[in-house]
Amino acid sequence: MRSTISGIIGLSFAFSVGVLLLSLGCAIYHNWWPAFVVIFYILAPIPYTLAKRYSEASYSTNSNCALEVALFITAVLVISAYGLVLVLAHHQTIEKGATWLILGADTVMFSTILAYFIVFNDEDEFSF
Repeated sequence: MRSTISGIIGLSFAFSVGVLLLSLGCAIYHNWWPAFVVIFYILAPIPYTLAKRYSEASYSTNSNCALEVALFITAVLVISAYGLVLVLAHHQTIEKGATWLILGADTVMFSTILAYFIVFNDEDEFSF
């Protein structure tokens, strides 16, 4: 119980730091185009969550094909979030300082999503 509460507190702190970096990267330079990475923050955990739920529902332990495809789609979404920022910087839509702040926000947010799946791993045998 205590580790769960400390995990929630740590994840919420990391999430707030990521949102702060994203907001600073957009607001300081008066350019809100980098805010589109929020779409990737929302979409990134969905494939893995669905595949994990599907693999728990099926009773075959031989194949993890759905989980592997979900990890691939998640990796594509994460790389696309970084790529969007770098493309915006390359086309000089955003400034160099905003690029670094948004890349930092991406790193913190995706690390938070990864930590969520590590902390709240539901592998106990009595869960529904």
